[in-house]
Amino acid sequence: MIVTSRALSTAVLLVSGAAFLVVYVVGVRTRRGQDLENLALDASEYIDRPGGLLSLVTVPNIAVALLAIVVVGLAFGRVRPAVRAVGMIALANVLTQLLKYGLLSRPDFLETAEANTLPSGHTVAFASVLLGLLIVLPARPRPIVGLLSCVVLGIVTFQLLAFGWHRASDVIAGLLLVTGLIALAQLLLPDRAPARIGGRSMSFTLLLGCGVLLLLGTASIAAALALDIGGSQALLLASQLLCLTGVVVAVVVTLLLQRTISRRARPAAQSAAATS
Repeated sequence: MIVTSRALSTAVLLVSGAAFLVVYVVGVRTRRGQDLENLALDASEYIDRPGGLLSLVTVPNIAVALLAIVVVGLAFGRVRPAVRAVGMIALANVLTQLLKYGLLSRPDFLETAEANTLPSGHTVAFASVLLGLLIVLPARPRPIVGLLSCVVLGIVTFQLLAFGWHRASDVIAGLLLVTGLIALAQLLLPDRAPARIGGRSMSFTLLLGCGVLLLLGTASIAAALALDIGGSQALLLASQLLCLTGVVVAVVVTLLLQRTISRRARPAAQSAAATS
């Protein structure tokens, strides 16, 4: 069965947008959501300047990453994917600042006078660059780079929660924003030729890992809420597991979007399949 790029991209865009709205409403616009996330935040150990990966997010570094994406795209002759990736990275990071500091607000249900932190700028910066790299790479190295991206982005999201920089809703909203913009870029500027599909076992492994993480995160939340096991520490762990699940989902969806066939290429692809 051939799935067109337009059909999958449209579905991903709509689901990402709807999920972003749900995460914002539940995590930020409800008292219960704020209470649960602040409880997990209380279990974190705030570190002002942790260094490492989190210290890499600066405007100059993002500019260098954009240049690197262009170079990689041109080196592999993937001009349209490079344009998609650069446009997505730029729009994602600008839109994040507009949403966080202008368009979205955080009601003060708990009388803490906290500013809105959704979506997470660090999550968007890392996710947009790493997933942008997956867009410009050819099919053969893409799955293994996707796995490495899961590791790097997983470490970043884990630390953002562990160091008290963000809540789970901030991180997940950032991942959804990037994923939705990747789908939008695919809709606006699809590839002209069929994708050369390879590495299905790796994609399956990522999907399986996603399912395992989701089950672990859900079980942890259920235990923490129903049995009050570990209190805030259990909620923090559950939040981290759910964010790791979100990372894997974002990478898998990006890989799948690159594997689909553009509508204009369907007849040729079907003819090739019939003769093989």
